[in-house]
Amino acid sequence: TEQLRDTRIAVLDGLNANWGLKVLLDEISRRLETIRPGIRVSILVCDERDGRLYTGAAPSLPDFFNTAVDGLVPAPGSGSCGTSAATGETVIVRDIREHPFWDAYREIAEQAGIRACWSIPFEDSTGRVLGTFAIYRDEPSEPTQAELDLIGEFARLSGLAVQRVRADARLRQMAAVFENSREGVVITDLTPRILGINRAYTEITGYLEKEVLGRNPSLLKSGRQEPMFYQAMWQSIRETGHWQGEIWNRRKNGEVYPQMLTISTVRDGDGRPTHYVGVMTDISQLKQSEERLERLAHYDPLTDLPNRLLLLSRLEHVLERAERHCQQAAVLFVDLDNFKVINDSLGHPAGDALLSALARRLRGRLREEDTLGRLGGDEFLVILDYLERAEHAATVAEVLIRLLEQPFGLPSGQEVHIGASIGISLYPDDGRTVTELIKAADIAMYQAKEQGRNTYRFYTAGLAAAANQRLALEARLRRALANREFVLYYQPQIRTNTHELIGCEALLRWQSPEDGLVPPDRFIPLAEETGLILPVGEWVLRNACAQLKTWLDAGSPPLVLAVNLSARQMRQPDWIERVATILQETGLPPDCLKLEFTESMLMEQGDQAIARLQTLKELNLKLSIDDFGTGYSSLAYLKRFPIDELKIDRSFVRDIPEDPNDMEIAAAIIAMARNLKLSVVAEGVETQEQLDFLKRQGCDAWQGYLSSRPIPAAEFARSFF
Repeated sequence: TEQLRDTRIAVLDGLNANWGLKVLLDEISRRLETIRPGIRVSILVCDERDGRLYTGAAPSLPDFFNTAVDGLVPAPGSGSCGTSAATGETVIVRDIREHPFWDAYREIAEQAGIRACWSIPFEDSTGRVLGTFAIYRDEPSEPTQAELDLIGEFARLSGLAVQRVRADARLRQMAAVFENSREGVVITDLTPRILGINRAYTEITGYLEKEVLGRNPSLLKSGRQEPMFYQAMWQSIRETGHWQGEIWNRRKNGEVYPQMLTISTVRDGDGRPTHYVGVMTDISQLKQSEERLERLAHYDPLTDLPNRLLLLSRLEHVLERAERHCQQAAVLFVDLDNFKVINDSLGHPAGDALLSALARRLRGRLREEDTLGRLGGDEFLVILDYLERAEHAATVAEVLIRLLEQPFGLPSGQEVHIGASIGISLYPDDGRTVTELIKAADIAMYQAKEQGRNTYRFYTAGLAAAANQRLALEARLRRALANREFVLYYQPQIRTNTHELIGCEALLRWQSPEDGLVPPDRFIPLAEETGLILPVGEWVLRNACAQLKTWLDAGSPPLVLAVNLSARQMRQPDWIERVATILQETGLPPDCLKLEFTESMLMEQGDQAIARLQTLKELNLKLSIDDFGTGYSSLAYLKRFPIDELKIDRSFVRDIPEDPNDMEIAAAIIAMARNLKLSVVAEGVETQEQLDFLKRQGCDAWQGYLSSRPIPAAEFARSFF
């Protein structure tokens, strides 16, 4: 018992001292031979690669015998040890000369002088045979139970030695892989908190081990992925024990980069999760290479514009979306006029420089959602998405042609002029496929060439005429501002209960020399689209304020002037300062001015609109929401807008009292305004029945033909002062 204890201690000490397996097994063999003189020990170990048995230790057996036994294949009947390893059972052979298991090895056993062999297999914790522990004797014999118990103890010590040495070897291999891997590795507990990282993790992230130990791996989070991404990732880890995918992380220096990440769950012997292991690969260079290849495949190297392949793909996508949402789209086929002359006279490098400069100039004037690309040579294609009206395509074509009026400076110092002929086709009128639309635009482009070059033509003649009319209207509209053709009309606003005049709304009219009084719905949308609404809107505000100041100075009753502001004006960064300047220059008291906004304008700008309205309120003027109920009304925003008034749109007043729905809507708006402590003005009141209904509901004021149409300033003064 004492010797067995000493053997255990010696083996454990040897394991702690990292002895080699052969040294450990030799120590075990010699100690048992010392305890039981007259026996010879042989320990065979199963090779993990080929499954054969090889001598681990046999200090008292001759070398020729050990050499003959090396490479023994575990199989029933293959000697005592081969049979024991194959069956996992103890094999006792009393007399080698008489036992069939030894038929193939009897002669060598005779040479070694052995007659008996007792073989006991030793296993790992899973029951896998690791090797055999064999006792040889020089005369026929069988072991007693005490001897078998003793041999079994030494066999188990051998198994322990084999398992530990192999485990240590695997750990060293894994440690070498861990430290020398080019992939970053991080080990965490289940919290998760970082327990360890390798060198590559530091190289990839920039974080040293001491900076991350105990921290959550989310310290690398870039913010590019939504919370749902991480929820799905952890759900996969919990359900399958594994997740793999691409993720954006952030280095210590703040750089965001893409990586391939694999997270695996580590479990104990009972299958319970104990740790997570993450393996990350920096794929920045791979992504960059992919992007470069993608760009080479889809972009023209000279102009850096989309090439034919990408143009066709984008047009296909635009047409699919246009069909889905019942929208229009347009294709502009642009061909340079006389480009071959420049190429032939100045050389291809000059032609290339011209194409590159032209692409930069044209690209800067298109909307973000539009696409300019190069089909090849001197042919370009423009794709217009979200086309509201066909005339807009003509406007774009006109802009592109005007952009080419300025000469291009070449690297050689020369200046060249170039024009372009543009053909326009529209979806769905001129075609429903990519091929049909490009073909139609190409035909229209040749029509432009035949009709004088440096112009554009629609594939459909009717649209060309409409576009020409619109462009003519735009030109006249620009002249109207310079020629003072705009005038202001005023419509009174009446207090419902007392019938007294409390204010008026200033309304823009265009007195055209050619067409007389042009309705606002004909020119206001065009002014919005072209940007003319900015100078026109400022003219309206300034002149209306000046007119009211004149009336007040002449002794008119106190009035509040209502002026509409457009969406473009509201988007101007300095428009609040412009309002303040106009009030100061005209001398109109701010509390006499009421600015009207549509609810759709305010909802588009959200919180930014709230801030701007608050700044306006600080000027001490009044704010009103015009056409209320016709757009998207968010009560959550409405209660936050610092407004004074709601205007019921004329569409809800027109059919009162015939339409119960309109009556309910108008009543609901009035009740809601009362609860929000806002005043209400109804517009479009034309009958006494409408006015009586609004009065019963508590509407504060009204305007409409029942009182007066919009009239010029002089007539307004004669009628109401």
